[in-house]
Amino acid sequence: MEGKEHVPRESTRPMLRVPITYAKPGMMLAMPIRHPQRPEHLLLQVGYELDQAAIGRLRELRLREVWIRYPNLEFIGKYINPHILEEQAKVGKAIGGALETVMRDTTAKLNYPAFKSTIRDFIDKLLEDPQAAIFIEEISETDEPLLRHSCSVCFLSLLMGLKLEGYLVQQRRRLAAHRAKDVVNLGVGAMLHDVGMMRIDAKARERWMKTHDESDPAWREHVIIGYQLVQGHVEPSASAAVLHHHQRYDGAGFPVRREADGVLRGLVGDRIHIFPRIVATADLFDRMRHPPDRATPTPVVRALRRMQTPEIASRMDPMTYKALIAVTPPYPPGSLVTLSNGVRGVVTEWRPSDPCRPTVQKLGDIEQDHAKNGAAPNAACYDLRSDHTLHVVEAEGERVLEDNFYPKRVEEYTIDLDGRGFLAA
Repeated sequence: MEGKEHVPRESTRPMLRVPITYAKPGMMLAMPIRHPQRPEHLLLQVGYELDQAAIGRLRELRLREVWIRYPNLEFIGKYINPHILEEQAKVGKAIGGALETVMRDTTAKLNYPAFKSTIRDFIDKLLEDPQAAIFIEEISETDEPLLRHSCSVCFLSLLMGLKLEGYLVQQRRRLAAHRAKDVVNLGVGAMLHDVGMMRIDAKARERWMKTHDESDPAWREHVIIGYQLVQGHVEPSASAAVLHHHQRYDGAGFPVRREADGVLRGLVGDRIHIFPRIVATADLFDRMRHPPDRATPTPVVRALRRMQTPEIASRMDPMTYKALIAVTPPYPPGSLVTLSNGVRGVVTEWRPSDPCRPTVQKLGDIEQDHAKNGAAPNAACYDLRSDHTLHVVEAEGERVLEDNFYPKRVEEYTIDLDGRGFLAA
C-alpha cells in the first residue's frame, strides 16, 4: 500500500470527508492516507480507487475517516493544503522520535535545533495558506496514545498561538512586537510538553492512561522531570510550557510553590506564562476528546461544550478558549451532519462567532452518488444563523443536539484585540 506522495495544490479539488464505515469499493481518494503509527509513511496516494482489501486494512489501522472525490463540492478544497499536511507529518515524526529516544536511552541528547527548525518550517507553511491552516487533520488513533496526544497538543497550540498574535504582544510587553508574537518556542514547548511522561514510573504512566487521575503524585512528577530534561537546551518560554502546562488559571494547578503566607499554591492567572496557558487549554481539549473510558473520540462539539462548564472553564485563560474555538470547528467544512429537519448534508461554511450554526448543503445518497454526479449543483443550502429553528442533531456518528452551544452575546466567542492574528475570521 505504500508509495511516494505527489499531491499538487489544487484548491478546486471536489472532495468529501466520510467515515470509514461509509467507504465502499470504487470510491476514489481525494487526499493521501498516511500510516497512523508512522505518519511520515504514505499508504495510499490521491486518486487511488478503494477496493475491499484496502478498506479492510484501513479499518484494521483504526482509521476513522477518508477524503473521497465527490463532484460539485469543489469549495471544500480551499480548506485543505497537502503541503501543510506534509509538514505536519514531519512534526509528528520529530515528536515520536523524541519520545522514543527519551524512553530508550536515559543518557541520549535530543536534537533541539532540529525540533526548532521543523516547527519553523511548519509555521511557514501555515502562514502561506491561512484558510487551509484552520483545518489541520487530527492524528488517527494509534497504539501509542502519548504520541497521538503530544502531536495533537502541539498542532493545536501552534494554531491557537497564531490566532492570538495581538494577545501575545499584550501579554509579553517586555519584548518587541515581532518577537512577542513569534510562536516557534511555543511549538517546541508544546511538542515536548509530556516528554517527562517517558521517565516516570511505568505503573504510574499506565494508571494515568487508564484513569486520568490528576491527583496521582507519581504522575505529577512528569512536569518536573520533563523540565529538567529540556532546561538549558530550549528557550525559557519553551521550557515554561513543559513545566507549567498543568497550571490552572484559578491557581489550583501544579507544580505548587510556597507563598508568602506559607500556603502551597500553583501559579494563578497572568502569573502563568502565556505559552503554558495555551498548551494547557490544548491539552485539556485533547483529554476531553479522548477520555480513558471511550474507545472512540468524543465529538468535538461535546468536548468544547464540556469545557464551558464552570469547573472546567475556571482552569483556562478565557482568551485561550476563544482561540481554541476559532481553530477547532465543532462541525468543520467537509464533514457530514444531520439537521433537525432530517436533512443529511455537508458543512460548507462555519464562523467562530457562532460556531454551532454552520451552513450545510444537502446531499443525496453518498454511496450511489460518489461515482456519478456527486452533489446536486443546485442543492438546497441551510444557513443555521438565519434559521434558529434548525440545529445539527448528528455528527461524527453520534447524536449531538444537546451538545450545541450558542453565543449569549455577540462578542462571546470573538477575539476582539487589535491584531487578531493570521487566522482572523
